[in-house]
Amino acid sequence: MVSSLTDREAEDYLVLILSDSNPPTGGFIASAGLESYYSHGFLTHGQDQLVSSTLSFVEHTLANYATSVLPYMCAAYALADKYVQGDERALDAIGRLDWHHHTLLLNHVSRRASLIQGMALLTLYMRSFAPYPGAKDDEHAQPEPKSHAFRARTLVEQLRLRIRRGGAKLSSGAMSLSATELAGHLAICTGVFSCCVGLSVERMIHVNLFLQARNLMSCSIRLNTLGPYLAHQLLATKLRHVVSRSEALLSRHASEKLVSYAYRDTSQSEDAWLDDELDDTDMDVACTTWPLGDIVQARHDQLHSRLFNS
Repeated sequence: MVSSLTDREAEDYLVLILSDSNPPTGGFIASAGLESYYSHGFLTHGQDQLVSSTLSFVEHTLANYATSVLPYMCAAYALADKYVQGDERALDAIGRLDWHHHTLLLNHVSRRASLIQGMALLTLYMRSFAPYPGAKDDEHAQPEPKSHAFRARTLVEQLRLRIRRGGAKLSSGAMSLSATELAGHLAICTGVFSCCVGLSVERMIHVNLFLQARNLMSCSIRLNTLGPYLAHQLLATKLRHVVSRSEALLSRHASEKLVSYAYRDTSQSEDAWLDDELDDTDMDVACTTWPLGDIVQARHDQLHSRLFNS
Protein backbone atom coordinates (compact mmCIF):
# COMPACT_ATOMS: atom_id res chain seq x y z
CA MET A 1 0.00 0.00 0.00
CA VAL A 2 1.18 3.54 -0.67
CA SER A 3 2.01 5.50 2.46
CA SER A 4 1.66 9.15 1.50
CA LEU A 5 0.03 11.52 -0.96
CA THR A 6 3.33 11.84 -2.81
CA ASP A 7 3.53 8.07 -3.22
CA ARG A 8 -0.09 7.98 -4.38
CA GLU A 9 0.57 10.64 -6.98
CA ALA A 10 3.65 8.78 -8.19
CA GLU A 11 1.67 5.55 -8.45
CA ASP A 12 -1.17 7.28 -10.29
CA TYR A 13 1.30 8.71 -12.78
CA LEU A 14 2.86 5.27 -13.23
CA VAL A 15 -0.57 3.76 -13.91
CA LEU A 16 -1.17 6.37 -16.61
CA ILE A 17 2.11 5.40 -18.29
CA LEU A 18 1.36 1.68 -18.12
CA SER A 19 -2.22 2.18 -19.35
CA ASP A 20 -0.98 3.78 -22.55
CA SER A 21 -0.79 1.59 -25.65
CA ASN A 22 2.67 2.86 -26.62
CA PRO A 23 4.98 0.69 -24.45
CA PRO A 24 6.62 -1.87 -26.78
CA THR A 25 5.54 -5.05 -25.01
CA GLY A 26 3.97 -6.91 -27.94
CA GLY A 27 0.36 -6.73 -26.75
CA PHE A 28 -0.71 -5.15 -30.04
CA ILE A 29 -0.27 -8.48 -31.86
CA ALA A 30 -2.29 -10.56 -29.38
CA SER A 31 -6.07 -11.00 -29.44
CA ALA A 32 -6.31 -13.53 -26.56
CA GLY A 33 -8.13 -15.94 -28.89
CA LEU A 34 -10.77 -13.45 -30.07
CA GLU A 35 -9.74 -13.67 -33.74
CA SER A 36 -9.94 -17.46 -33.74
CA TYR A 37 -13.22 -17.34 -31.81
CA TYR A 38 -14.68 -15.02 -34.45
CA SER A 39 -13.28 -16.95 -37.43
CA HIS A 40 -14.76 -20.20 -36.12
CA GLY A 41 -18.23 -18.66 -36.10
CA PHE A 42 -18.79 -18.23 -32.36
CA LEU A 43 -19.56 -14.52 -32.70
CA THR A 44 -22.99 -14.49 -34.34
CA HIS A 45 -23.77 -11.93 -37.02
CA GLY A 46 -26.26 -9.14 -36.48
CA GLN A 47 -25.42 -6.10 -34.35
CA ASP A 48 -27.33 -7.06 -31.20
CA GLN A 49 -26.13 -10.66 -31.22
CA LEU A 50 -22.58 -9.58 -32.02
CA VAL A 51 -22.46 -7.24 -29.03
CA SER A 52 -23.84 -9.84 -26.62
CA SER A 53 -21.50 -12.53 -27.99
CA THR A 54 -18.50 -10.22 -27.64
CA LEU A 55 -19.46 -9.31 -24.08
CA SER A 56 -19.83 -13.00 -23.26
CA PHE A 57 -16.37 -13.69 -24.70
CA VAL A 58 -14.82 -10.86 -22.70
CA GLU A 59 -16.49 -11.96 -19.47
CA HIS A 60 -15.37 -15.57 -19.87
CA THR A 61 -11.86 -14.47 -20.84
CA LEU A 62 -11.47 -12.13 -17.86
CA ALA A 63 -12.86 -14.71 -15.45
CA ASN A 64 -10.39 -17.26 -16.76
CA TYR A 65 -7.62 -14.66 -16.54
CA ALA A 66 -8.49 -13.98 -12.89
CA THR A 67 -8.32 -17.63 -11.91
CA SER A 68 -5.47 -18.92 -14.08
CA VAL A 69 -3.12 -15.93 -14.54
CA LEU A 70 -3.57 -13.46 -11.68
CA PRO A 71 -2.62 -15.98 -8.94
CA TYR A 72 0.75 -16.44 -10.64
CA MET A 73 1.13 -12.70 -11.11
CA CYS A 74 0.50 -12.05 -7.42
CA ALA A 75 2.82 -14.88 -6.40
CA ALA A 76 5.58 -13.49 -8.64
CA TYR A 77 5.06 -10.07 -7.06
CA ALA A 78 5.45 -11.57 -3.59
CA LEU A 79 8.61 -13.45 -4.56
CA ALA A 80 10.11 -10.37 -6.23
CA ASP A 81 9.41 -8.39 -3.08
CA LYS A 82 11.15 -11.06 -1.00
CA TYR A 83 14.20 -10.88 -3.26
CA VAL A 84 14.33 -7.09 -3.07
CA GLN A 85 14.16 -7.39 0.71
CA GLY A 86 17.27 -9.61 0.63
CA ASP A 87 16.01 -13.19 0.28
CA GLU A 88 18.29 -14.77 -2.34
CA ARG A 89 16.22 -17.96 -2.44
CA ALA A 90 13.41 -16.06 -4.12
CA LEU A 91 15.33 -15.95 -7.42
CA ASP A 92 15.20 -19.73 -7.89
CA ALA A 93 11.66 -19.74 -6.52
CA ILE A 94 10.59 -17.44 -9.36
CA GLY A 95 12.03 -20.00 -11.79
CA ARG A 96 9.96 -22.81 -10.29
CA LEU A 97 6.86 -20.62 -10.34
CA ASP A 98 7.45 -19.73 -13.99
CA TRP A 99 7.68 -23.37 -15.05
CA HIS A 100 4.60 -24.24 -13.01
CA HIS A 101 2.69 -21.57 -14.95
CA HIS A 102 4.11 -22.93 -18.21
CA THR A 103 2.47 -26.28 -17.50
CA LEU A 104 -0.93 -24.63 -16.89
CA LEU A 105 -0.99 -22.88 -20.27
CA LEU A 106 -2.78 -25.52 -22.29
CA ASN A 107 -1.97 -24.51 -25.86
CA HIS A 108 1.07 -23.42 -27.83
CA VAL A 109 -0.57 -20.21 -29.04
CA SER A 110 -1.08 -18.75 -25.56
CA ARG A 111 2.39 -19.92 -24.53
CA ARG A 112 3.96 -18.20 -27.53
CA ALA A 113 2.20 -14.89 -26.85
CA SER A 114 3.04 -15.08 -23.15
CA LEU A 115 6.74 -15.67 -23.78
CA ILE A 116 7.06 -12.85 -26.31
CA GLN A 117 5.37 -10.31 -24.06
CA GLY A 118 7.11 -11.47 -20.88
CA MET A 119 10.63 -10.82 -22.14
CA ALA A 120 9.49 -7.58 -23.77
CA LEU A 121 8.17 -6.32 -20.43
CA LEU A 122 11.47 -6.97 -18.64
CA THR A 123 13.32 -5.26 -21.48
CA LEU A 124 11.00 -2.28 -21.06
CA TYR A 125 11.93 -2.11 -17.39
CA MET A 126 15.66 -2.21 -18.06
CA ARG A 127 15.56 0.40 -20.81
CA SER A 128 12.94 2.78 -19.46
CA PHE A 129 12.40 2.36 -15.72
CA ALA A 130 15.59 0.99 -14.16
CA PRO A 131 18.28 3.30 -12.76
CA TYR A 132 21.52 3.11 -14.68
CA PRO A 133 25.17 4.11 -14.21
CA GLY A 134 26.22 7.51 -15.48
CA ALA A 135 22.80 9.14 -15.21
CA LYS A 136 22.94 12.84 -14.46
CA ASP A 137 19.57 13.21 -12.78
CA ASP A 138 18.91 11.88 -9.31
CA GLU A 139 15.93 9.72 -10.30
CA HIS A 140 17.93 7.54 -12.71
CA ALA A 141 21.36 7.63 -11.08
CA GLN A 142 23.01 4.37 -10.06
CA PRO A 143 21.46 3.44 -6.67
CA GLU A 144 23.32 2.35 -3.58
CA PRO A 145 23.95 -1.40 -3.20
CA LYS A 146 21.26 -3.15 -1.13
CA SER A 147 18.75 -0.39 -1.92
CA HIS A 148 15.34 -1.30 -3.38
CA ALA A 149 16.26 0.12 -6.78
CA PHE A 150 19.60 -1.71 -6.90
CA ARG A 151 18.09 -5.06 -5.87
CA ALA A 152 15.22 -4.60 -8.34
CA ARG A 153 17.59 -3.94 -11.23
CA THR A 154 19.74 -6.92 -10.23
CA LEU A 155 16.67 -9.16 -10.11
CA VAL A 156 15.53 -8.21 -13.60
CA GLU A 157 19.05 -8.60 -14.99
CA GLN A 158 19.28 -12.10 -13.52
CA LEU A 159 15.84 -13.06 -14.81
CA ARG A 160 16.63 -11.88 -18.34
CA LEU A 161 19.82 -13.94 -18.30
CA ARG A 162 17.93 -17.02 -17.11
CA ILE A 163 15.20 -16.48 -19.71
CA ARG A 164 17.80 -16.47 -22.49
CA ARG A 165 19.23 -19.69 -21.09
CA GLY A 166 15.81 -21.29 -20.71
CA GLY A 167 14.62 -20.10 -24.12
CA ALA A 168 17.63 -21.70 -25.78
CA LYS A 169 16.84 -25.02 -24.08
CA LEU A 170 13.16 -24.89 -25.02
CA SER A 171 14.06 -24.08 -28.63
CA SER A 172 16.28 -27.15 -28.72
CA GLY A 173 13.40 -29.36 -27.59
CA ALA A 174 13.84 -29.53 -23.82
CA MET A 175 10.78 -30.88 -22.00
CA SER A 176 11.50 -29.11 -18.70
CA LEU A 177 13.63 -26.38 -17.16
CA SER A 178 15.50 -26.16 -13.87
CA ALA A 179 14.91 -23.46 -11.28
CA THR A 180 17.90 -21.53 -12.68
CA GLU A 181 16.29 -21.34 -16.13
CA LEU A 182 13.11 -19.50 -17.07
CA ALA A 183 10.64 -19.65 -19.91
CA GLY A 184 9.76 -16.02 -19.11
CA HIS A 185 5.97 -15.97 -19.07
CA LEU A 186 4.05 -12.70 -19.04
CA ALA A 187 2.25 -13.31 -15.73
CA ILE A 188 5.54 -13.87 -13.90
CA CYS A 189 7.28 -10.95 -15.59
CA THR A 190 4.32 -8.65 -14.88
CA GLY A 191 4.44 -9.47 -11.17
CA VAL A 192 8.18 -8.83 -11.07
CA PHE A 193 7.89 -5.65 -13.14
CA SER A 194 5.10 -4.25 -10.95
CA CYS A 195 7.06 -4.87 -7.77
CA CYS A 196 10.24 -3.34 -9.20
CA VAL A 197 8.57 -0.12 -10.39
CA GLY A 198 6.67 0.32 -7.11
CA LEU A 199 3.13 -0.49 -8.20
CA SER A 200 0.97 -1.93 -5.41
CA VAL A 201 -0.55 -5.40 -5.75
CA GLU A 202 -4.07 -3.98 -5.78
CA ARG A 203 -3.33 -1.52 -8.57
CA MET A 204 -1.46 -4.19 -10.52
CA ILE A 205 -4.49 -6.49 -10.45
CA HIS A 206 -6.97 -3.79 -11.44
CA VAL A 207 -4.78 -2.29 -14.17
CA ASN A 208 -4.07 -5.64 -15.81
CA LEU A 209 -7.72 -6.67 -15.82
CA PHE A 210 -8.62 -3.33 -17.36
CA LEU A 211 -5.87 -3.68 -19.97
CA GLN A 212 -7.18 -7.13 -20.87
CA ALA A 213 -10.68 -5.73 -21.40
CA ARG A 214 -9.40 -2.72 -23.34
CA ASN A 215 -7.20 -4.90 -25.55
CA LEU A 216 -10.18 -7.08 -26.46
CA MET A 217 -12.16 -3.99 -27.43
CA SER A 218 -9.22 -2.79 -29.52
CA CYS A 219 -9.04 -6.19 -31.22
CA SER A 220 -12.78 -6.05 -31.93
CA ILE A 221 -12.32 -2.71 -33.67
CA ARG A 222 -9.47 -4.03 -35.80
CA LEU A 223 -11.45 -7.16 -36.66
CA ASN A 224 -14.34 -4.86 -37.63
CA THR A 225 -16.77 -6.69 -35.36
CA LEU A 226 -17.40 -3.54 -33.31
CA GLY A 227 -17.11 0.12 -34.21
CA PRO A 228 -14.83 2.41 -32.19
CA TYR A 229 -17.70 4.34 -30.59
CA LEU A 230 -19.56 1.22 -29.53
CA ALA A 231 -16.38 -0.44 -28.26
CA HIS A 232 -15.57 2.55 -26.05
CA GLN A 233 -19.18 2.75 -24.89
CA LEU A 234 -18.97 -0.87 -23.72
CA LEU A 235 -15.60 -0.24 -22.08
CA ALA A 236 -16.99 2.76 -20.20
CA THR A 237 -20.20 1.06 -19.05
CA LYS A 238 -20.77 -2.69 -19.07
CA LEU A 239 -17.14 -3.79 -19.01
CA ARG A 240 -16.49 -1.74 -15.90
CA HIS A 241 -18.71 -4.14 -13.98
CA VAL A 242 -17.18 -7.15 -15.74
CA VAL A 243 -13.73 -6.04 -14.58
CA SER A 244 -14.99 -5.65 -10.99
CA ARG A 245 -16.61 -9.08 -10.98
CA SER A 246 -13.49 -10.68 -12.42
CA GLU A 247 -11.33 -9.00 -9.78
CA ALA A 248 -13.50 -10.57 -7.09
CA LEU A 249 -12.80 -14.04 -8.52
CA LEU A 250 -9.11 -13.86 -7.67
CA SER A 251 -8.15 -16.14 -4.80
CA ARG A 252 -5.31 -14.70 -2.71
CA HIS A 253 -5.07 -18.08 -1.02
CA ALA A 254 -4.21 -19.62 -4.40
CA SER A 255 -1.35 -17.13 -4.74
CA GLU A 256 -0.07 -18.02 -1.29
CA LYS A 257 -0.08 -21.71 -2.23
CA LEU A 258 1.96 -20.94 -5.34
CA VAL A 259 4.52 -19.06 -3.24
CA SER A 260 4.70 -22.08 -0.94
CA TYR A 261 5.19 -24.32 -3.97
CA ALA A 262 7.97 -22.12 -5.33
CA TYR A 263 9.76 -22.24 -1.97
CA ARG A 264 9.32 -25.97 -1.52
CA ASP A 265 12.23 -28.12 -0.35
CA THR A 266 14.07 -29.04 -3.56
CA SER A 267 15.13 -32.35 -2.03
CA GLN A 268 11.45 -33.31 -1.93
CA SER A 269 10.05 -34.82 -5.11
CA GLU A 270 7.32 -33.06 -7.05
CA ASP A 271 4.85 -35.90 -6.47
CA ALA A 272 5.52 -35.87 -2.73
CA TRP A 273 4.90 -32.13 -2.55
CA LEU A 274 1.69 -32.45 -4.53
CA ASP A 275 0.45 -35.21 -2.22
CA ASP A 276 1.15 -33.04 0.82
CA GLU A 277 -0.16 -29.72 -0.43
CA LEU A 278 -3.00 -30.29 -2.89
CA ASP A 279 -6.53 -31.40 -2.17
CA ASP A 280 -8.85 -32.31 -5.05
CA THR A 281 -11.76 -30.70 -3.21
CA ASP A 282 -9.90 -27.43 -2.61
CA MET A 283 -11.24 -24.66 -4.86
CA ASP A 284 -8.59 -22.09 -3.88
CA VAL A 285 -6.13 -23.07 -6.59
CA ALA A 286 -5.04 -21.58 -9.89
CA CYS A 287 -7.20 -23.16 -12.57
CA THR A 288 -8.63 -22.76 -16.05
CA THR A 289 -12.36 -22.01 -16.02
CA TRP A 290 -13.06 -21.80 -19.77
CA PRO A 291 -11.69 -24.83 -21.68
CA LEU A 292 -13.56 -23.84 -24.85
CA GLY A 293 -11.52 -20.64 -25.06
CA ASP A 294 -8.28 -22.62 -24.88
CA ILE A 295 -9.41 -25.10 -27.52
CA VAL A 296 -10.47 -22.39 -29.97
CA GLN A 297 -7.34 -20.34 -29.35
CA ALA A 298 -5.19 -23.40 -30.04
CA ARG A 299 -6.57 -23.44 -33.59
CA HIS A 300 -5.37 -19.91 -34.32
CA ASP A 301 -2.48 -21.09 -36.50
CA GLN A 302 -4.93 -23.03 -38.70
CA LEU A 303 -6.75 -19.86 -39.81
CA HIS A 304 -6.32 -19.07 -43.51
CA SER A 305 -5.73 -15.38 -42.83
CA ARG A 306 -4.71 -13.75 -39.56
CA LEU A 307 -4.34 -10.23 -38.22
CA PHE A 308 -2.93 -11.31 -34.87
CA ASN A 309 -0.21 -13.58 -33.53
CA SER A 310 -2.54 -15.19 -31.02
